[in-house]
Amino acid sequence: MTKIVLIFTFLTLVACTTAVETIPQAKQLDVIPVELTTHLGDKQQFIRGDEIQFLLSLGSDAYIYMYYIDAKRNITQILPNINQQSNYYSAGYFLTIPEYEDGYRFLIKEPFGEESIWIFASDQSIDIKVSNKTIESIKQKIKMNTKREFGEYTLKIITLP
Repeated sequence: MTKIVLIFTFLTLVACTTAVETIPQAKQLDVIPVELTTHLGDKQQFIRGDEIQFLLSLGSDAYIYMYYIDAKRNITQILPNINQQSNYYSAGYFLTIPEYEDGYRFLIKEPFGEESIWIFASDQSIDIKVSNKTIESIKQKIKMNTKREFGEYTLKIITLP
């Protein structure tokens, strides 16, 4: 009986040790200061047809990954995009997204309601496709592929007809 208990205890310890070893440890990343607002400043309410320009403040040079979540929870990748494939930004205040020469605009249209813009900053260029992902899975992929520095910011806006 004692022999069976000892074998069971040993197997349990081996199983626990193996499980602990396979769990990836979270990286310690330095923080990239990131802030986002719009050309309207503190008023984050927009109506159909309004054009939005985002103003980015970035504490370190970084690759920017920007996502829009509409009122129906659909995720659209804003940066990088087909018109602006370079998503590398130098540190600075009030960097404009999009610039007029970028060839695209953000216009308010349906669906209306509470929406958000998520921005992630990394020291690495990462290939990310949005299809069938959550914002959390996108964030985790960026963090896992970041070597030293990561930042994030979420801007809430209201859109109306």
